[in-house]
Amino acid sequence: MKPQFTPLDQIESFIESEAGKKAINGLSKYIPEMEKEFQRIKKAIPFELTEEALLKYVDFDSLRPKMQIEINTSGLLVNFDWTNWMEGIEVLDGIRKPKRINPIKVCKLMTIIVKRDASQSGYFEKEMKKGTFVLLLNNLCQK
Repeated sequence: MKPQFTPLDQIESFIESEAGKKAINGLSKYIPEMEKEFQRIKKAIPFELTEEALLKYVDFDSLRPKMQIEINTSGLLVNFDWTNWMEGIEVLDGIRKPKRINPIKVCKLMTIIVKRDASQSGYFEKEMKKGTFVLLLNNLCQK
C-alpha cells in the first residue's frame, strides 16, 4: 500500500478539516487495543521490561497490518525532508524524551516511522511494541 502524503504547508489545515478529524478518529480506536496488550504483559510480568523484552513479548500481529494501512491512507503523513529533522529522529532513537507533542509533530514522527519501515523492515512494528504509537496517538487525539 503506497502511503498518502500531505504537503507540510497543508497538514495543519488538513488536521482541522473534516477528513483530518475523521482520520484521527479512525486511528483513535487503536489506542485501547494497544494499551490492553501492554496491560496484559504488565500483569503477566510484574516488573519493567527492557526494550528487547517488549519486542519479544508484545503481540500486535493482528493489529499492525490494519493500523499500518489506516495510517498510510489517512492523509496524516507529511511530505517533508524527514532526514534532516533532528528533533524527530532523536525522539524516535530515544536520545530526546518527548513531552507533549503537538499534532503536526505527531504526523511528522509517524512519517519518519513509515519512511524508516520502508528501508528497515520491521521498524513500524518495533515502534508499536515500544509504545511509541500509544504516545503519538494519545497526543494526536487530545488536541
